[in-house]
Amino acid sequence: MKENLFRYLTALAVIMAFASFVTAQEGSSTEMSSSWHQNRQIVITRPGTYRLRDDLRVRSGNAIVIRGSNVTLDLGGNSVYTETPGTGSGITVDGESGVEVRNGKVSGFNTNVNVTNSENVRVRNLQIVGRGLAPNNGPSEIGVLLIQTRGAYIENNTISSVNLGVFVRGGFSTGNRIFENVITGGANPANNLLGICYNPAANAGSEGPRGDNIYNNHITRFGFALAISAGSIHNVFNENVLASFNGGFREPQALTSGGGTNVSEGNIMVTIPATVLP
Repeated sequence: MKENLFRYLTALAVIMAFASFVTAQEGSSTEMSSSWHQNRQIVITRPGTYRLRDDLRVRSGNAIVIRGSNVTLDLGGNSVYTETPGTGSGITVDGESGVEVRNGKVSGFNTNVNVTNSENVRVRNLQIVGRGLAPNNGPSEIGVLLIQTRGAYIENNTISSVNLGVFVRGGFSTGNRIFENVITGGANPANNLLGICYNPAANAGSEGPRGDNIYNNHITRFGFALAISAGSIHNVFNENVLASFNGGFREPQALTSGGGTNVSEGNIMVTIPATVLP
């Protein structure tokens, strides 16, 4: 009898602890430990504040998916990384609002931070580090991806050794601010495509993002610092440092000076040699 009671209480304690890990009531704070996930994807569905207690590693696929609004994810200075570089997403926000991700390191994924069909999302104070992989019919490593997303803040992050630093896609993307980020290509110039790119979303016509403000970023060691598709209009690029191999803007015709609708003001542009680093 005592042995059965002990087993029951132990099982109950494990169930309650797991429940407290995967959910948090609004206004509370829940600590997340990598020991719980056992290489399985973590999905957050309830509002609240979540804090990573130690490093989080996955063998492949996605690591953390946020499918709930009004969520704050604090990495607590810890790392989220994959053992299979160039696959999956590190942190995904899917169709939500009022989400903040901050304070830690995300490394090695195909898309390190992926925000889709969301609004009022803040990504800040992250170190995003790629593995310097070669592109494979497109970027193998993206720092931050915004798809059909409105009112996002991408601020004060360091993004390095990826093919593409920040990728903004889709005509429903608008009112986003990308500012005070340091975006640096990796050691091999051939792998460093674009610092920031504005494009249509896949299978959604030719319309690109509009009405964004991209400012005070330091972008270096890419073929081009900025790329703007023809359908990406009324975006303002100002006060950025653009130190690239081939030029600041890949499509200068997309700017006001070339008859386009986007605005470039106060940017400092220099061309640097495409050296291979140790």
